[in-house]
Amino acid sequence: PDAAQVKTFLLQLQDNLCQQLSAVDGAPFIEDAWQREGGGGGRSRVLREGRVFEQAGVNFSHVHGDAMPASATAHRPELAGRSFEAMG
Repeated sequence: PDAAQVKTFLLQLQDNLCQQLSAVDGAPFIEDAWQREGGGGGRSRVLREGRVFEQAGVNFSHVHGDAMPASATAHRPELAGRSFEAMG
């Protein structure tokens, strides 16, 4: 599958998990959509003070950039300057 298909699957999974957990708990999830300055963004969803869960979170992020961070290339210098993409 390509990245767009994986992203669609993960967003649908987040939707389904939140719907099922909310149905069991009775409390709604509150969503905070965010953007990453270097590229990408995500959705953080939190349920608080429910009947079953004191607090629960189901999050999605998709980040990308033109160059990998120094922490990722410190032990693999051949990756310096390469682009990256990650989601989950």
